[in-house]
Amino acid sequence: MSTSGPLKTDAVTRELEADVVVVGAGPAGCASAIALARSGLRVAVFGRAQPGERIGESLSPGAMALLEHLGLRERFLADGPLPCHANASAWGSAALTWHDFLRDPRGHGFHVDRARFETLLRERAAEVGARLFEGEAPRDLRCENGVWRAEASAGHPAVSARYGVDASGRAASFARRQGVQRETAWEQVALFAFARATRPIDEAFTLIEAVPEGFWYSAPVPGGRFVLSLFTEAALHHVPSARSAEGMGALLAASTHTRARLEAHGATLEGLPRFVDAGSARLATPHGPNWVAVGDAALTYDPISAHGLTLALRTGIDAASALVADARGDTSALPAYGARLTRAFDDYRREALRIYRSEQRWPDAPYWRTRHGL
Repeated sequence: MSTSGPLKTDAVTRELEADVVVVGAGPAGCASAIALARSGLRVAVFGRAQPGERIGESLSPGAMALLEHLGLRERFLADGPLPCHANASAWGSAALTWHDFLRDPRGHGFHVDRARFETLLRERAAEVGARLFEGEAPRDLRCENGVWRAEASAGHPAVSARYGVDASGRAASFARRQGVQRETAWEQVALFAFARATRPIDEAFTLIEAVPEGFWYSAPVPGGRFVLSLFTEAALHHVPSARSAEGMGALLAASTHTRARLEAHGATLEGLPRFVDAGSARLATPHGPNWVAVGDAALTYDPISAHGLTLALRTGIDAASALVADARGDTSALPAYGARLTRAFDDYRREALRIYRSEQRWPDAPYWRTRHGL
């Protein structure tokens, strides 16, 4: 396996020869690509920049060390992220409780513009030598004699690589084609939108507010806006009125702290609310012969875990380390990576269910009855 030199395209076969092919160009995939390329491996990344607004804009205090590892700390800070100095929650009672980061040795967290953050990661990946293909990932990647291969298509040349990284998000398309199943801990959807403030946003905290339908998440993001998400039962996905500004406004009106936060800043909804999957799940195994899964492809948490994008960066970097070790002959590296993710998800699940059980104000509401029964 080559550990240096540029990606090669054979002049006769037009085949792209890489050490690692990464399926997905989001935060986890780019973190893997950066770490792998900086280790001297030849990396090809396939994936489009995601269009439109996206949620997932929180970096917990531990993220700064990860950005330092990726060589992005100064560039990230220069891009103007908003500091997050605390988490506030109305959970178990109507009163707000606070968890601040003043005593956290890692410092505070951040709220970012998701699209700009992903652009920083893609630019860094290209800068350190990864080759990015703006298009669909090869769907016919198959392992032949220890080498992943895909035929040429209109979107990419023929590809060969020793390793594959599944960074395809919740779809986990690469892993599923290997026959790996996704295990769901609990289902959930997020109804989300952005709200434009007409007054300066002078708050630097994340707010979680439990309501009968589920819980609200809100946070300031760069550009004078708030991101809002109602995490709720999947059944609400089938209520057409919820997808309108009026419908989401009615749900907001029934909240207390979230509504007051928006009113204090003269914030109004921008565009139509959208639903996205926000369930908690993991792959039955996040690795296999010559491949690993990272980020949402490997495991998905909901916001009460307070990890946000940090988990994507962490798994991307850890997976890269495991692949580099495997390439050097350490056959225990990939199983050890999988075991760490399994332990992390089990710990998350136990803690999340403990937090859900601590909210007992609406035991007969469908959302809470479901979670108390898990």
